[in-house]
Amino acid sequence: MSSNLATDIPDYVAISIELEPRPASYQASRAGQAAWKEVRLSRQPGYVQAQRETKEKKPKVVRMRAGRLADLMDMPLDIFLEILSHLEPIDLLRLSRSSKHFRSMLMTKRARYLWDAAFRNVDPGMPPCLPYIPSPRYAAALFDQYCFACGIERSTNTDFSHTLRLCAPCYKTNFKPGDELTLESKRLSTEFVEKILPTLLASVVYYYPPLQDEDLSPGGGAENNCTYQTFYVPEIEAVIAQYQSLQTHEEQQAFVAGRRAYVNERQLHGKFVLRWLYMTHRQKSAEEDEARKDRKDAILHRLKALGYSQADYPDNDAWNRILDQPRRLTDRIWKTARPKLEALIKQKHEDDRQAEFEARIRERYEEFRPIYEGFVRVVIPEHLRNFAPNWADACRLPCIVELSSSDGAFPRVTYDRVAAIGRKLTTEVLRSIIQIRRDLAEMLHHEHCRMQLCDAQPMPYLEVEQVSAELAKATSLFVCHHCPLTTAVSASLICHHWRTEHAELKWNDGWPIDERSNRRRGLAPRPWICVMPGGPLLAEHALKAFGLPEDTPFALLDDSARRGRLVCLCGSPRLRASRESGWGTLISHVNDEQDWYSDMLYSTPRGYVPTTVLIDNHVLNDRELCLKLLIGSEQAAFPDYSIPASAAAEVVAKLESDQRKPTCSACHYMVKGGIRWTVRRMERDVAHLAHHMKTRHDTVLTESSIMFTP
Repeated sequence: MSSNLATDIPDYVAISIELEPRPASYQASRAGQAAWKEVRLSRQPGYVQAQRETKEKKPKVVRMRAGRLADLMDMPLDIFLEILSHLEPIDLLRLSRSSKHFRSMLMTKRARYLWDAAFRNVDPGMPPCLPYIPSPRYAAALFDQYCFACGIERSTNTDFSHTLRLCAPCYKTNFKPGDELTLESKRLSTEFVEKILPTLLASVVYYYPPLQDEDLSPGGGAENNCTYQTFYVPEIEAVIAQYQSLQTHEEQQAFVAGRRAYVNERQLHGKFVLRWLYMTHRQKSAEEDEARKDRKDAILHRLKALGYSQADYPDNDAWNRILDQPRRLTDRIWKTARPKLEALIKQKHEDDRQAEFEARIRERYEEFRPIYEGFVRVVIPEHLRNFAPNWADACRLPCIVELSSSDGAFPRVTYDRVAAIGRKLTTEVLRSIIQIRRDLAEMLHHEHCRMQLCDAQPMPYLEVEQVSAELAKATSLFVCHHCPLTTAVSASLICHHWRTEHAELKWNDGWPIDERSNRRRGLAPRPWICVMPGGPLLAEHALKAFGLPEDTPFALLDDSARRGRLVCLCGSPRLRASRESGWGTLISHVNDEQDWYSDMLYSTPRGYVPTTVLIDNHVLNDRELCLKLLIGSEQAAFPDYSIPASAAAEVVAKLESDQRKPTCSACHYMVKGGIRWTVRRMERDVAHLAHHMKTRHDTVLTESSIMFTP
């Protein structure tokens, strides 16, 4: 490589060699950042006391190896120099910093042959140091960790073309992109900047993919310099000052030509160093991989000699940390690692036994499942049957845990074994039923406190009959957040739903709510089974409007709704077509429609002048009531939303032209432009669309009333 690099560079061209990098300002330096961090931490309570306790700890005693190298001073010089010739560059650097004597010996031009020998000792062979670059600087840039500007450790930004090692703040201070330099140097013309750029060294800091041979050819470096590259600020100032100091055009041309040759040489040398670092990294990685493989094979061989097999070895981080180390196994390492490995193997045996035991437990639980369903149907009274715990909760009952895990969980769970503990099982199931019903009553109490905008107070103690009375009220509306059960149901039906549809889940892991954690997070977490949000309040308003007492049974209103004597006056085709529209379905329908109307009002721009009306037809008060309780032979008057057959055919044709759900055009243009994607998608049914247009906008459905949005 050295034959391709020029060595006869004049002194006035290599002016960047004598430049010193500028340290970053104190505020931007790591010391300033650490001081500011200390100030911020000191403002935290208890930090000063913790620092005081840390300082009061007894300092660690370090044994100094003083005087071990004193005999080097009496050694003959030729032998001492011969020893130095076998060291590596980092060793010479550390030796030169140990005393003034060694510094005066190694930090001179006469010691260059020692540095050259140290560079040759590096494996694999590294590019030689250029003649005009100080050898200690070359070694410190490649092997040391100290910043050339501020002297701080852990400086990772090494510029291979300038032979500089800087910390991140100092690098930002000394190197800037070329486009920033052109903006700062407004007094310089563009032609002058284009002429100066090829005379500047571009920064080469980071590792790149393997360089190709054409990238390492001599020349072709300076001419490719451009403004998006990074350049050394002190060098730029020195080069511009030197160029402007030249008097004649011939001197300036000679200066530019010499600088270009110098830049080509330094940048090419930086690329060679870069490729050497890449190859060194690859070689080191290959050696470490080979050492890891040898270490792992040696450890497994010794473990096999001790009687262990592959089935005994765990597969976890602790095991892999011992095996996957880039150090070959020695007797000393084996002496330290063997107890740890045997402890991990023992732990694995225990984990395997526990896993087998848990697998047998799961099998016993599966055998108990059909037996428990029959037990609930036969033993539990009918009025409490729906409140019985599901299979997962039944498996956690103490008697079932004891039954399933006895004798190592090997005996099968049979009907006879369950019958033997039938009385105990009945007692625990009934106790669980009482707790489930109290949980539901407590949920109602918390919802009542939430609607009253007050802090949740502990529910007063209620007798069993009082709990039953609370759960039987028409205001006891519950929903399930674990499945698409969107309509509210009674307490009995929600427990039956949980026992039959979610038999593998534990009863309400999120209950009771931790109020302190709830306030800290600012959220409102809810368990899977909970009271319908806002449902009891809507039910109270409806009962008040009907003139019914607050303790009206849920079953009475539910039966009226299913017989068609309690209806919603909006005449929704979804409700009229369903025969399962009970009391909970009506309240859920009213709640959804009220939420939709509130969202539409919130999404309407301020100062909006509507072109179509937006009707709130789901109000629950004394003056206007959307629910109607029919008495005797009274019939409900539903709105007529039928449309002509020709208009219906046009709407059907438009629906068939696109497979997406349609959107109401009036609602779409009524909300803010940025959130129009939140407008409700309508059903692909003419009756539903016509009902929406009639009851919400008091207009007739036409082909232009619907649209399709992304």
